[in-house]
Amino acid sequence: MGANIEIAYFNTFILAGGSEFESNSHNDRTIADLDIVNKPGKFHIEESRIKGEFNGKSVDFGVRAHVIDDEYAQRTRGNALIHSGIFNAKTKVNETNQFSIGEPITKAVDIINGSIQKLYAEDTNLLIFQENKVSAALIDKDAIFTAEGQPLTTSTRLVIGQVGAYAGKYGISKNPESFAVYGGRKYFSDKNRGVILRLSQDGLTPISDAGMRSFFRDTLNNANRIYGMYDEQKNKYVISLQARADKKSLSKGFTSKYGGSFSSTLSTQDDYNTLSYDESSKGWVSFYTYKPSFGFSLSNKFYTYNKANLWEHYREDVKRCNFYSTTQSDPAIVELVLNDEPSTVKNFHTIAYEGTTGWKMTSSTTDMHQAFPIIESDVSYSSSVIPVNFVRKENKYYGHIRNNTSQTSSGEIVGVESSGIKGYYNKIKMQYWKPSEAIASSVDKAELYSVGSEAVYSSK
Repeated sequence: MGANIEIAYFNTFILAGGSEFESNSHNDRTIADLDIVNKPGKFHIEESRIKGEFNGKSVDFGVRAHVIDDEYAQRTRGNALIHSGIFNAKTKVNETNQFSIGEPITKAVDIINGSIQKLYAEDTNLLIFQENKVSAALIDKDAIFTAEGQPLTTSTRLVIGQVGAYAGKYGISKNPESFAVYGGRKYFSDKNRGVILRLSQDGLTPISDAGMRSFFRDTLNNANRIYGMYDEQKNKYVISLQARADKKSLSKGFTSKYGGSFSSTLSTQDDYNTLSYDESSKGWVSFYTYKPSFGFSLSNKFYTYNKANLWEHYREDVKRCNFYSTTQSDPAIVELVLNDEPSTVKNFHTIAYEGTTGWKMTSSTTDMHQAFPIIESDVSYSSSVIPVNFVRKENKYYGHIRNNTSQTSSGEIVGVESSGIKGYYNKIKMQYWKPSEAIASSVDKAELYSVGSEAVYSSK
């Protein structure tokens, strides 16, 4: 039955869909069993004055929005940053779930340089890595400029202040996984431009130009995964360039160029190159046979991941050159070029090296001839051709070069009847491989200090 209700105060709100208690059980109406449900068609009146006080403060609906956005939807801005409220563990202030639109909480960089791929906070600066640009933004301060154009920092309430770009058209492309940092140096790759970069106090430096420009230009173009890490134990930036092999090579399997026939990654079908850059040498010093999926340094120890497993490097309770629990160790290979007086033709007669017993010369090739291998000094082989071993004399190892060229110009004597090989340069590959060697703690390191050759100049 309807009823008339007299309202005492004129300023009230009439709200639709008021809540009402509903019991799950008609016999036992306890608070625990009551459910609050919305009743369609129900209304309730709410007084506008706070606490219902006479002449007390009242609230109002305020201004009603009348602008309609027909394209209202979620948007992703790849070139913009947004931050929440502060978090302070000491005062137990946690505003990380607050994004006040009344505060300047967004900051955008130039979209023409691509999307933001990596952020790195360094002291009071925020490094912003876009696809085609690297910038630095001030944190908790801003910059004002003098009449001469010199920037001056000033305190401000802005969380992200002035953004300034580093000189050079370089970015991180779409490979933020190549980023690694040590001290004040940051390393990363730019696949779009085929370079490896270092960011330090002197700005951006393409370290791939240190004798490896063409290698990275060609290899980065085919890489789809570029993992960067810093080895604090050896002070080297390690980068692994990995590319999925094509179907034709998949059927044949993959053998690492630097890993020999017992590479630690024969179980994969990826083409890869893992190498390192040394700041003390200012160059790329070594290739590695292992294929990591990520890596990092902790407490001066170097770790890498492979197939979701974590591995520690440089341990003494495993064999050297043995990565990721493979059955046999990988060979250690050193390639070098003898190129003294490059415009002069030379006859290379011998090879000598200083180092550990057990090194062998697997190949020696010039632009004209090639030589037979020279085997280790402590190993002998039975062969139809008399082998040549390294001979130890006064803690140095010497070996004669035998010509192994089958075809040459008419009138030139080649093959085993001639001693040495001729050419402008001599490209030599030295290898140390002991698959049955004991663990690292029980044997000495295989070391190679120098390699030389006795050469006679045949023309000037």
